[in-house]
Order: sequence, then structure tokens, then C-alpha cells
Amino acid sequence: MSADFMELAAGFPPVSDAEWRAMVEKAIKGRDFDKVMTKKSYNEIDIKGLYVKPQASVHDQPMPKKQGWGICTPHWNRDSLVTNKAIKEDLMGGATGVGLRFQAGHFPGLDPASMAAYLDGIYLDMVDVTLLPGEDFYPVATAYLAYARSKVEDEHLSGCLGCDPIGVLAQSGRLGATMDVCLAQGAEIASEMATKMPEMRTFHVNTAAYHTAGGSEKQELSIMLSTALIYLRAMEQAGMDLLAAASQIHFTLIADADIYLTMAKFRAARRLWAELLAHCGIKDCEMSLSAMGAVRMLSVRDPWVNMLRSTAACFAAVTAGAGEVTLLPHDAMIGMPSDFARRMARNIQIILQEESNVGQVIDPAKGSYAIESLTSELTQTSWDAFTQIEKSGGMVEGLKIGTIQAGLQDSWLARRQNLAKRKDAVTGVSEFPDIHEKPIDNTGPQQGFVTDVVEAAMEITPVAFHRLSEDFEALRDMSDRLLVEKGYRPKIFLANLGTVAEHTARATFAKNFFEAGGIETVPTKGFADGKSLITAFETSGCTAAVICGTDMAYEEKGLEIVAALRNAGAEQIYLAGRAADDQAYLQAGLTDFIYMGANVLECLTMAMVQFTKTNDTEEGDLS
Repeated sequence: MSADFMELAAGFPPVSDAEWRAMVEKAIKGRDFDKVMTKKSYNEIDIKGLYVKPQASVHDQPMPKKQGWGICTPHWNRDSLVTNKAIKEDLMGGATGVGLRFQAGHFPGLDPASMAAYLDGIYLDMVDVTLLPGEDFYPVATAYLAYARSKVEDEHLSGCLGCDPIGVLAQSGRLGATMDVCLAQGAEIASEMATKMPEMRTFHVNTAAYHTAGGSEKQELSIMLSTALIYLRAMEQAGMDLLAAASQIHFTLIADADIYLTMAKFRAARRLWAELLAHCGIKDCEMSLSAMGAVRMLSVRDPWVNMLRSTAACFAAVTAGAGEVTLLPHDAMIGMPSDFARRMARNIQIILQEESNVGQVIDPAKGSYAIESLTSELTQTSWDAFTQIEKSGGMVEGLKIGTIQAGLQDSWLARRQNLAKRKDAVTGVSEFPDIHEKPIDNTGPQQGFVTDVVEAAMEITPVAFHRLSEDFEALRDMSDRLLVEKGYRPKIFLANLGTVAEHTARATFAKNFFEAGGIETVPTKGFADGKSLITAFETSGCTAAVICGTDMAYEEKGLEIVAALRNAGAEQIYLAGRAADDQAYLQAGLTDFIYMGANVLECLTMAMVQFTKTNDTEEGDLS
């Protein structure tokens, strides 16, 4: 901090916490302070509006010893020639690493030549290669090593071979061999890697499946620790020194658009790993930690917003010490990513590196009372959750009996409830939707996110796959199908009362509310009397209406408008806001109220069901 700034700050009197609170209470006008200024996270941690030094526990943070981060690009196309071309384009465009995902049963062979099609012409001594081999870890890893060693000296290879049988079991629900066999195979390779390839890691603790299932930061971190502990034990049983074994584990955590909690999660991960190693008698083992952009935050609708989400996620991860970042292209949920989408995913990171200089400071969040407090609380609650997993038998046992899946499902249901009420908003989907958006021209097949059926030696119920936007997008899909089949979408008439100034706020709210579920709103300029409103409704062809106006307008003629709309044939009638006498409106024929905090998803689902019934009835009458 500069001397000039300190001199400037000295001119202001210090403000106490009590004085700040008094000002806030004045601003919120009698509302509950704790409800307004505190947000409950999914980790049993309160996120406060203000953090001060006594609340923060500032620790020395285990951080990487180098500045900046690696840019890894993901590839999962089964066509090896297409993948090879895309990898070269990514590397020429600024990437420093490659992630290769293979599906079980689709690896083309077990010899080094099978890898050449994917990696021909790639300088492996200049690129970090991370394999995501799924159930085929052993054949994929051995084939890669044989090919790579024929091209590059051992000490120049870097990356991760991707042995993660627990993660694969959780995601796919199956393994081709028993867990003991998979762990023994990984330990066998790790023993050689530790001595011959110091920059190559064998085991991969990847939390993507748990995050996509709806897991909280606490669940993700506790699962990370429990999984890593099993891999450590497997290598120790194979005769490896614990320090060497710890150095053979690479971690990938998920970064999403919640910047504060993502930063706290990555910082807490380093503390937790250091704590676990300290219990094993290991010190000074740097954590190999990378970040992957969250799948669950990606939307199919308005996918351009995915670039903004990825930018926030990347910023959070790298400022918290991620050594490498993988961002999925913004159209990854629609089909195989386009060249443009892959370029944008690279450039997000390049701009943060080269123009924003984000990587020039090691641990920029250190000393931030908010981040330090969140990190400390998340570290403690995650450690407690980790010990509970261990007391219950560990990760594998938890997956077998379903406690891991049940915990993730509980977390998802809590999150889903907030998504339904738009307390957790999805921009471009549940908020600010564009019902007339043109789809991205991306018709390539979707591949690589599921595992093909192969003979299994071990099976469980896999964790679920969720995206934050899935429920609202399902309603939009229903609307699109009606448009294709019938030539029109479900529509709702905006029964705007009074002048533009009087109805605009609630009319805008109603438009966003209904179009988030694929129900198109029919705009109007506003009506001074009920007669002209009903005439416009009857000529609109709509069977539903939403009344938008001021509280005074509702009091003066709201009930009258509801009754008139019913008489005019409206099958669904909504009121934007609340009324002094809710029951009177419902008795008059109102379907429901729409307002901030309402269950938007439930309301839209019921509305869409009614529109579908109406459409079916009309078809029956015509026939």
C-alpha cells in the first residue's frame, strides 16, 4: 500500500462495526438485518455482508511456488484425426496442455501406434498431457507411456495418466476390474513414475462427477480428501515411500461462477491436503492442483453467457492458486465444440494472463478478511465431513451403500429449490431469457460424457448428472416442440393497467417470469378501463392473461378485471405482485400470483401442462 494512500486514509475517522450496522439498518428500513445481510451457503456457512479483522483467521497459505498457470484444452472426439488437428490448433493458439478423454470400449488398440493417431506431431516435451481414460486406465496409460517414451526422454514428460477408479465408479457406476485390481495397477505404474518421471503423475483425484451431481464445496473437498487417502494407502501397500506417493497424485477441482466460494474452495483444498499429509508425517509436498470449469453451470439456452461464467470461474481459480485451468467451450452442451468456441475458451485465459496480468501475483487474496474467513470456515467444515466419511468406512464403502449419492442428492434438491424460486438465478435462462433466440449452428454429435456398456466387475448406482438450467430448459424444449408441431408457442396476454410508468415494472417482471418457461408474452400499451382491455384480450387469441399494474389499480379494479377475463374465456389468469386479500382473488377465478420469491418453476410447469391440455382439446375439436 502506497504512502500516499495511507496519508489519504488517515484523513477519515475510523468507523466501528456498530456504526456500520446502524447505517445498514437505516437503509434496509426495518427488514431483518441477518436475513438481508447474511446469505446461507450450501456448506452450512453464513456468508456475511461485512468481514472485519477479528472475524478473519489469517494463515500462511500453501501456494504454488511459481506465478501464472497452464492453459489446458479438453478433447473427447473419438475421431483421432480430427482430435489431432484440433490439438495442434489449440497449441498454436496459446494452449500449454491437452486433456484427452477416452470412452470405455472405444480405445482403438493396446499398442503405441494407437496413440500416434491422436498425438502425431505433438512435442510431448513441451506439453502437459492429462489423460481421462475412464475404465480403460491401464491399457490407455501403458499405450501412452510406450508411445511417449519412444519420442521423449522420461524426465521431460509431464502431465497425469489419470488413474481415478473411484471417480470413474462414481460417475459411470461400473468398473471393468475390481477396485483392488485397479488400485494395484495404478500403484504399479506410480512406482516407476516416481523415480523416472518426476513431472508425471499417475493418480488423479477428479471431483467433476460429484460437483455435477449437485455437491457443495464442503462435499467436494471432503470427497477429494477421502479419495486421495485411498490412493495414498494403495501406493504405500505397494512399497512406495509416502512422500513419493503423495507426489504421484494430481487433483482437479471444479471452478464455477461463484467467485468467492470458488476461491475459498481452492485455498481450503491446499490447507486440507497439507493437514492430511501432516498426519501422515509428510511435510513440504506441494499440491498439484488444477481447475476445470463446471459442467453444471453451462446452459444450452443462451450459451453465449457460458463465456462469462467461464471467465468468472477461471479468475476465481487462478487467484486461488490453480496451476492449470481447463475451460469447456461455451457450446459443449450442444454438440462437439466448434473451432470458434474452442478459440474463445483459450482466449478467456490468455486475456486474463496477458492483458489483466492476473497471474503476476501469488495469492492475491491473502489478507482479505472475507476470503480468509470463508477459507477457514470451509476448511473446518470440510475436514469434519471428511472424518465422517472415514468413520463410515471411506469413499468406496460410501458409494457402495449409497450414502455419498444420497448426500449429493440432498444438496442438489436444496439447490434446485433455490433455482426454482430464482434465488439462484441462471442468466439467460431463468433470468433475462430470449424466447426467440436463434440456436447456435453446431450439429456435431455429443460424445464423451457417458460411458459405453462394457463387461463390469464392479457396479453401483452412479451419482446423478445435473445442470443448473435443466428444469427451465426442459420447459423451453416443450415450447419449441409445440412451435414445430402446431406452428405457435403458448402465449399469455399482458393485461397492463394504466400508463406505461404505472405498469412497466411488473409487466417486465411478468415477461421474464413466463418466457423463462417458454410462454411467450403478448405486449400491450396499457389500458385505462376494463372494457378496452377485454376487447384486446379477445382479439389476441390468448387463453391466458397476467394482470400488471400498481397496488392502487389492483385495489380499485383488480377483482373486476379477473372476473371479466374469466367471462371472456381466459383459462389461466395471474396477478403480478400480491393483493391485500388473496382469497378474494382466488375465489374470483385467479389462477395464481407471481412475485419475487414465488416458486417460478412450479408455476410455469402447471401453466405449461394447462397449455398442453388446451392444445390437445382444440385438436380434438377440429378432428
